[in-house]
Amino acid sequence: MIPKEVCALFDFIDYLDNNKKEYIEKYIPLCNELKELDNQKNKLKPYQNYKDNQQYDIVQNQINEKFQPIILNVYNPLTSKLKELEILSNDESFASIWNNNISAISNFRQNFTTEDVGLVFQYKQKYLNFRTETNTDFLCLSSVFQNLDEILKVLFDFFKDTNENEFDSFEIKTIKVNNIKESVTDFKENKRNNVRYSIPMESLYENKNLTQTKIANFKNEIIMGDKIQVGNINNNSGQISFGRENKNEISDNNQKKRAITENKNNRKVLFWTVAGVIIAVIGIVVANWEKIFR
Repeated sequence: MIPKEVCALFDFIDYLDNNKKEYIEKYIPLCNELKELDNQKNKLKPYQNYKDNQQYDIVQNQINEKFQPIILNVYNPLTSKLKELEILSNDESFASIWNNNISAISNFRQNFTTEDVGLVFQYKQKYLNFRTETNTDFLCLSSVFQNLDEILKVLFDFFKDTNENEFDSFEIKTIKVNNIKESVTDFKENKRNNVRYSIPMESLYENKNLTQTKIANFKNEIIMGDKIQVGNINNNSGQISFGRENKNEISDNNQKKRAITENKNNRKVLFWTVAGVIIAVIGIVVANWEKIFR
């Protein structure tokens, strides 16, 4: 019997599929318009010329206006549906998408029936089609889709007949760097999309026994946490996700012990506090890069 948590994920995939046509025809073109407006804005030098300053405000107001329908008709309904199905709790980081479902998925992978397999394959293809055909995070849903991709990959990778990465065309790629400075430099120089920077933890903390952690995602928009800031969508502001919200990695040798652990001692609490401040500073620097160096 398929667990209710997995059934809820399938219901959400149906929701995405039912709205796919409208997303493609109406809201993805709107996202493209917003990206173009943001490109126009980034070419201006509002701190050097009064005309640019005036035009900057005009373009920013257009961005604010055009972004509202995406919030009202895509972001709000989609996140509400996740909460309705209890896939997502009320956390702003969206880590509960993993926490609320990993245990049920792990158990299902060990207790499925032959009849279940066909249904899983059906929903896997439906989700892969949606992600491939839309290939967007709507400028505000990067954390949502990142967490959905990760939890669904745990499920769907178990039920596959190929060695290929079926999520490759849209999942976040990891780039290893030595420190925060390298990640910021790479982001600014290459304007990379859909990447995660992996930074050695010892570069942030003196205790070299601590392990490496993924600490930053840079998308087309820079947003601390997953707060939606309509005023700055693209290169001047983009998303930075810190860590994986204390998520343990999946181990094939211990599939029934999937759980998210919290920090258990003051040293870890101190680390996350200090590292959080560092990431916040990075967000401010990257978000205001052009303003600082104009």
